[in-house]
Amino acid sequence: MAKQKRTGGERAISVCQTRATILARREMGESLQDIATDLEMPYETVKTYVKLARKALVD
Repeated sequence: MAKQKRTGGERAISVCQTRATILARREMGESLQDIATDLEMPYETVKTYVKLARKALVD
């Protein structure tokens, strides 16, 4: 949450939870395409969320 531009509100919480879910599933070995299909999200969005989540962990 600290890396978000706007840290308060339901939307920020939802986005952070989604990013964490995607990152965890990716680290478990699932493909991004499978995750995108399961979460009913575009592949490109899932790909971006993984990149942002990894960057937030490094910072």
